[in-house]
Amino acid sequence: MLVKRYHAKDMQQAMDTVIKELGSDAVILNSRRVRKKGIKNLFRKPVLEVMVAYDPANVPAVKKMGIQQGASGYDKPAKEPKSKAAALSSEQLERLDKRIDSIDEMLSDFIEKFSFVKRDITYDYPDEVQDLLVSMIENQVREELAHSLAKQTDQMLRRQQGTDAAEVMEHLVLEQFGRPEPILHKKFTQKIILVLGPTGVGKTTTIVKLAADFAVKQKKKVGIINTDTFRIGAQEQLQTYADILGIPLQVVYWADELEKAVENMSDRDIIFVDTAGKRPGDEKHKEDLLDIVRILRPEDTLLCLSATAGFASIKEVVDTYGFMEDYRILITKIDETKFRGPLLNISWYAQKPLAYVTVGQNVPDDIEVADIETIAKQIVRGHASADREQEPEEGAETVAIATDYLEYIETAKSAETAEIGTDTGLEPDRLERDAREAEVIVGQLFEAWADDGANQQS
Repeated sequence: MLVKRYHAKDMQQAMDTVIKELGSDAVILNSRRVRKKGIKNLFRKPVLEVMVAYDPANVPAVKKMGIQQGASGYDKPAKEPKSKAAALSSEQLERLDKRIDSIDEMLSDFIEKFSFVKRDITYDYPDEVQDLLVSMIENQVREELAHSLAKQTDQMLRRQQGTDAAEVMEHLVLEQFGRPEPILHKKFTQKIILVLGPTGVGKTTTIVKLAADFAVKQKKKVGIINTDTFRIGAQEQLQTYADILGIPLQVVYWADELEKAVENMSDRDIIFVDTAGKRPGDEKHKEDLLDIVRILRPEDTLLCLSATAGFASIKEVVDTYGFMEDYRILITKIDETKFRGPLLNISWYAQKPLAYVTVGQNVPDDIEVADIETIAKQIVRGHASADREQEPEEGAETVAIATDYLEYIETAKSAETAEIGTDTGLEPDRLERDAREAEVIVGQLFEAWADDGANQQS
């Protein structure tokens, strides 16, 4: 199989060109909107780029010679004589209708998510409050939370004329966050800190950063107990850093070994306890954690959550650890997203204070006490989301491409005559396959852009 790229003004033109040049067996792999290279193309509209896989052996000779360059710069198919229309059976029509309905449903769902900001900001707020509301929603603050803050801001502005709306909103966001609560150690005491979190959140690396910070910067005697024996890689990672930092590390396989492990570290000021990350709803994992809490009675507990996770995932994790009576939140990977709204969502839903955030991979530097004042400004004023204004345009292009696919399939299928005309250049089997491919490709087109909207709606 060979791969070839085509540039076209729209999907219909691209499909016509591909079919005429490569035949009906060519397979569309992907499509996207791109700008042609060169200074002269900077201010031109993006074109549609289509990637096609084809077998040269299946390309008819007449079609190899049948493409001529159009004046517009796009491949223009030469005229070919019309051929006899091919009829679709009732079974094929039924299958095709189902494919079209599936694509239409995906498209409708995406458009609904794509337009959520415009749909939900049409409230009777003053202009300055509405602008802040838009900024927060675009920064991925939950809509119900954003509207609650906007209404409170409006009420305060009505009571205190002349007050700056952004300052009021930031004050409310700060109140929602509460004071950050990092780990504090009292001299001549030992503190055990339990670290929880789902798999993949960066829990082990975070423990290393915390341990290094207390050992190197704060000159504390630190120890680590690892109860996550399911991941060999995590044990090796911890051991490597422990050796570098000169920190004792003990691996515990059974709950009844915990007391002995703590006894072996009786000279340590702070002991971090790493735990296994399990899937939500794992009752055995819950029982294991309750055993650890009962035996160790940790003074502090940190729940690690990722800033890149969608709200539905955050809810699931927070609910999973709901049996823990008291904990603080440590948010990882904030360097991997430009949005700061999820940090507020986490604090709001969990109703727990923030402790730390991680801002990169470097040990021990890339962990810091949550700077809620800076985060609040970024959420309200949008400083961390400077590129967000481009996203609706990108989303609109995605909708346009998907619509092209849908229109192409619906146009190609003649429901009244149950025939495929020569304008499409397709045979019935090929049309069914196109419908299947379109369904997959439309989903792929939506995936990257729609994830943010889906998380916002969850």
